[in-house]
Amino acid sequence: MSESLASTIDHGTRVIAPQVRLRHLQGPADVIFVTVTAGRQVFFGFGDGSVGTMPLQSASTLSLETLALGGLPICGTTDVDGASVLLGFDDGRLLSLAAGLEVETLLALPETRSERWINALAATPASGLRACASGRSVWVLDAGGVLLGSLAEHPSTVSDVCFSPDGRSLAVAHYGGVSVWELDDASVLPERRQLLAWHGSHTRVRWSPDGRFLVSALQENELHCWRMPQAKGMRMSGYPAKIRSLSWTADGRCLAVSGADTVTTWSFGAEGPSARPPGEFGYVHEGVVHQVAAHPSEHVVAGGYSDGTVLAGSIERETAIMVRPGEGAAVSALAWAPQGDALVAGSRAGEIAVCFVDALC
Repeated sequence: MSESLASTIDHGTRVIAPQVRLRHLQGPADVIFVTVTAGRQVFFGFGDGSVGTMPLQSASTLSLETLALGGLPICGTTDVDGASVLLGFDDGRLLSLAAGLEVETLLALPETRSERWINALAATPASGLRACASGRSVWVLDAGGVLLGSLAEHPSTVSDVCFSPDGRSLAVAHYGGVSVWELDDASVLPERRQLLAWHGSHTRVRWSPDGRFLVSALQENELHCWRMPQAKGMRMSGYPAKIRSLSWTADGRCLAVSGADTVTTWSFGAEGPSARPPGEFGYVHEGVVHQVAAHPSEHVVAGGYSDGTVLAGSIERETAIMVRPGEGAAVSALAWAPQGDALVAGSRAGEIAVCFVDALC
């Protein structure tokens, strides 16, 4: 990017776009994760051990409620019913929390385990399965909360899990690659896995919505992509910082990635992203993208930066609008409402920005 273009973008994106209505709230501690359910209920995990929730209504009626469930909420995602949130804690508990704040304990790892942190989880409405990881093992549960068993052959600590779009396969990221478990008959868990081997520490994994590609982020500041089911591998390198976040567009045509001073988007055609550089938008001076979130229906991606800036940009036009100006603390969590009309961001300082967007880029 040329210096003149970078300066122009940096100056222009410091002004909040007129189609954005921004509301700030303050959480009790750093925001670990945020997720928004189909019923527009927002759930947060905070660094002081509390869980926050609020209905996503108009900008004038937002009110945050917090509750203590014991332990530290490490990870959270929308549950299989689309209305509740699935929570993983540092004391080995897996909980489902409903919008009415009813709590169901789905799993409690024994205190005798040397590693009890549930540091990754996933849920899929396609098959009604849930998965959570602690140490080298992954536990699989059905929609009714029945524990189906564990997958325990991984060579190192599991860092992330992700279901395929049809809910019949589970990808598990770890050192040395990604393991894929076939769960066609979830009542009998498989004993063998397919290892997609690639050197390095794989920290994130995401399946494309059409099931054609599986992409992982590595600690070594690069991506690796496999075309499925052939498992043909492609390396995507050149990121200056840690890749903390990956997000696919709903049609599976583009993958948004953090880890640079712009939001980068890889185009996935018939053969994947080979030999094509990524698109980019949203340069922020001395900022690094920490979080990305693709819009639930449009080719628009939101990016959250190390200085607190939040932008939303068009993939095709490679232009961005300011959603929230930078205010110092890095964006640590970012999620769209399923309807695509609101964006929720959380920071390491506990700041919460709720952005109602009247028109996209």
